[in-house]
Amino acid sequence: MKRYLFFISLILIVAQSCVTSRSLSKKGAKLEEAGQYTVASDMYFQAIKKNPRNTDALIGMNRTGKRVMSDYLRAFSKYALSEDYKRATYAYLDALAYQKKIKSVKVDLKIPPNEEDKFVEVKQAYITAQYETGLTNISLEQFSQAEANFNEVYKFDQNYKDVAELRNIAFLEPIYRRAERLKDAKEYRKAYNIYEKILSRVRNYKETQEHRDYVLKKGQIPISLSSVKTGKYRIYAKGIKQYVLNEIIKINDPFIRIVDRDNIDKVLQEQDLALSGRVNSDQQVVLGEIAGAKYAVIFDVPIYDVQEKPLRRIKKMGFESYMEKYYDKEAEKTKYRTLYRKKYYYVYSSFRRVSISASYKILSLSTGEILATDIIRNAYVSEVKYATYSGKQSSLHPSNDGHVNTNYSDYNRLQKLFKGNRTLASREQLTNQIYQISSGIIADRIVKKFQ
Repeated sequence: MKRYLFFISLILIVAQSCVTSRSLSKKGAKLEEAGQYTVASDMYFQAIKKNPRNTDALIGMNRTGKRVMSDYLRAFSKYALSEDYKRATYAYLDALAYQKKIKSVKVDLKIPPNEEDKFVEVKQAYITAQYETGLTNISLEQFSQAEANFNEVYKFDQNYKDVAELRNIAFLEPIYRRAERLKDAKEYRKAYNIYEKILSRVRNYKETQEHRDYVLKKGQIPISLSSVKTGKYRIYAKGIKQYVLNEIIKINDPFIRIVDRDNIDKVLQEQDLALSGRVNSDQQVVLGEIAGAKYAVIFDVPIYDVQEKPLRRIKKMGFESYMEKYYDKEAEKTKYRTLYRKKYYYVYSSFRRVSISASYKILSLSTGEILATDIIRNAYVSEVKYATYSGKQSSLHPSNDGHVNTNYSDYNRLQKLFKGNRTLASREQLTNQIYQISSGIIADRIVKKFQ
């Protein structure tokens, strides 16, 4: 069905592109004869768009345009007379839009001054009616209807009385009340998000800023990030902790507050408390009091593995192409032919692979309960593989069972080897790459745990 509609649309587009300005003008004339002035004016309009110099279309556009404009203004007068100010206002706006459209093809249709004056009166009456209705709705706490009323007034006159303030009240009051209910229900994060929405529109509606700061303070979660102090790979645990810290800061969740670790570590050393991941209940309470934290995230790296092969060199045979000049007796002239001579080149290869298993535990410092635990495994590989040749590299072809291999794909593969990677990433570089991958995943999971 979709394919069918696509082809129909394509046919219509192609057909339309084949329509000339002259043919459109003729269609307009026939429609005009039939009294279909609105459609006729559109045909003339399209004809002029295709050819601005089409005199018949310009004349027809001017003639039918006046009739269409007259219809718009007649509708405007009709609605104004019956005091249907909304429909009268928008009928006049339709007339203005039509005037602007036709002017784009150099046909200028004038609106009589008396109609312009009448529109000013009608628009004012419409604005006043909308404003009064809005006041009634807001007094009845029908905020969505009131907002629609005040938005209409604001669209036509932003400085009308206190409409700017009233439309804000109509929009903000219901969501402000919802935020207050959420605050009372201790749904601090949800309340905070609504207060932020309010502040993005009005600087401080009903002391919203103070309410926002209050729910943030009440709902904020202080977290301590630590790494194990013992173990073979504790230095890597410290590294992953630092990367996770940076990622959490990037996430910028206002309800996650990271406790200053520098001061905590000093106190813990004095009290001989080790964050090994096996903190007993007494130590947990002390840690919570010292840190001002409710939760601790403890990182460990139980596995850190490096696999590598030193750089090795393999001598390989290839064939170098060259041109030989010879005399063709039959053609009785000198020619050139491509020949190949055996040559040797060298292929170098090495690799290094670092894999890390990073684990973390989220502990409640008030109960000692392990709230979450997970392990993230990642590996990063660096490979060196390139070729060297003392001669002209572009002339060298690979060998196939001792014979020249002129296959283009194989030749191209050898040429790429000459430009191959020659730098092996260090352990530190690969380790940092894993830190970056793993820390983003861990940080996201930690933050979501507290959302």
